[in-house]
Amino acid sequence: MNEQQNTQTVQEGYALFGKGDIPNLLNLYTDDVEFIIPGSAETVPFAGVYRGKEQVAAFFAKLHDAMDYERFEPQNYIAQGDRLVVLGFSKGKVRATGRTNEEEWAHSFIMQDGKVARFQAYLDTEASMKAFRSNRDMAEF
Repeated sequence: MNEQQNTQTVQEGYALFGKGDIPNLLNLYTDDVEFIIPGSAETVPFAGVYRGKEQVAAFFAKLHDAMDYERFEPQNYIAQGDRLVVLGFSKGKVRATGRTNEEEWAHSFIMQDGKVARFQAYLDTEASMKAFRSNRDMAEF
């Protein structure tokens, strides 16, 4: 697949995510896809490494249970060969704490035969952890 086709696949993925259509989103991934989300799973419930479509589906369920996004905007796509980086912005409320998490992020993709084989998020882990901490935890922070 060429860079334009890879970019279109990832754009389609973001559109499906925005609609909450996770079953069709999973069709854009290889069977052995790897997702890497930074942070401590003790604080940010969806942080961790997920391998395979079943685990990635569990990630999306955890993300949905944890966050209510007001904005989720991929803004710039940078493609080279089978690699793609997307720069974007998101603003959402943590369901458990009511705190807002607003951040710029980068998503790195490795494509294989037109599908996502690896995804890694780069984000402000300190801001995420603060948004997920309870008021009691914040007093200790």
